[in-house]
Amino acid sequence: MRSVTVEDGEERFAIEKIYVKSLKRYEVRICLYRDCKDRMNKLIPRPVDISPDKLSTLILVGIKAGILDDDFKQELIKGLS
Repeated sequence: MRSVTVEDGEERFAIEKIYVKSLKRYEVRICLYRDCKDRMNKLIPRPVDISPDKLSTLILVGIKAGILDDDFKQELIKGLS
């Protein structure tokens, strides 16, 4: 698994590239992590509420790190034109 994170206060948002064995393919997961009493950097299993500026930053960091590939980048550009 590869990932990148963006912090916003006590929350860490992540884009993770994971391999799903049952589907035999890579997928992208957007996650929220927080430091909790029982564990540091704990995955919070709920919908991710993220501000538009943090989301765009997370996407840009994901593209630069190679988590989001060139196909994703081209689809994004095509969708915006």
